[in-house]
Amino acid sequence: MIRTLTATGWLAVACLALALILLTMCVADDRQKAADRARQAEAHKTLAEGRTAAAQDASAIRDRADARDQSTASIVTQAEKEIRHAPDRNAAADAARRRVCQLSDYRDPQCAVFRADPGRVD
Repeated sequence: MIRTLTATGWLAVACLALALILLTMCVADDRQKAADRARQAEAHKTLAEGRTAAAQDASAIRDRADARDQSTASIVTQAEKEIRHAPDRNAAADAARRRVCQLSDYRDPQCAVFRADPGRVD
C-alpha cells in the first residue's frame, strides 16, 4: 500500500502528520500553562497566608505594647498616689523606689528586696 501512494497521497500523509504534531504541541502547551497557573495560584495563596500571619503578628505586638503602656500608666498612677499620701519623706522615697523597681525591674539589690516582700521597707 505504501508503494501505491501518489505524490498527492504523500502530501496528505505529511499534512496529517504535521497536524498531529501541532495538536500534540498545543496539548503540551496547554498543560504547561495549566501547571504554571496552578503554581502561580499556590504562590498567591502562600503570599496571602504570609500577609495574614504578618498582620496577626503586628496585632499581637501592638496589643502587648498597649498592655505594657497601660501597665506603666497604672504603676505611675499608683506611685503618684502613694507618694502624695505618704506620711513622711522616707515613706515617699520608699514608695517611689518600690514603683521604679516594679516599673523597670532593675537588678539592683534593693529591687530584689521589694520583689521578695513588696510591703517591706528597709
